[in-house]
Amino acid sequence: MENKISRKKNPPTKKEIELANKLRAKRLENNLSLQEVADKLGVSKVTVSRYETLDITNIPSDKIEGMAKLYNTTPAFLMGWENKKEEKSNLNIDTINSDYIMIPLYESISAGYGASNSEFIEMIPVFGLKKNGTTYFAVKVEGDSMEPKIPNGSTIIIKKDIQIESGEIGAFNLNDENFVKQKKVVKDRLILHSFNLAYEDKVVNEFDDFIEYGKVVKVMIDL
Repeated sequence: MENKISRKKNPPTKKEIELANKLRAKRLENNLSLQEVADKLGVSKVTVSRYETLDITNIPSDKIEGMAKLYNTTPAFLMGWENKKEEKSNLNIDTINSDYIMIPLYESISAGYGASNSEFIEMIPVFGLKKNGTTYFAVKVEGDSMEPKIPNGSTIIIKKDIQIESGEIGAFNLNDENFVKQKKVVKDRLILHSFNLAYEDKVVNEFDDFIEYGKVVKVMIDL
């Protein structure tokens, strides 16, 4: 059964959306899990999650101050009372852009036997992606066929509209089932390879319905 977070009746304001986005972005930038923040604030993990998903918008001032300290920023920045200043990032990213961009997160893609449906969950901030007109999307991974490189439950970032070369990892649809696999071209045969040897490779035939969604460029693990 799909878990859904109830929303308040009135739509969130622009400032509330900006605050929620900043809270999630700064937490990720500082490599903190929901549980770690919850322990520091003296609240539950669910409460911190609700701060970031607009389920709780009237956040107590002491919690704002606590999160600002944890995230190496100021309450004024989080609340939008000052212009964003250049802040030091804790991330080690091999790109020219240290800012984050918001991309859509979808429910699941299989790293195993295939998942047919994938529903939109929310927009999430991701650091280290170039803002050059490239389209990205994120997907939750279900299955262990790509472990240890892509763990079950991790989130992969996919770059659309790019050629996936042999040896690279991509997101694919084969006969209406979604997979994340390593693409291999061996003697004119297209193979979807699993890193976990418990899974057999999938050979794509000329009569199969086959779609390449894009290349996996980042793997995120929520501790």
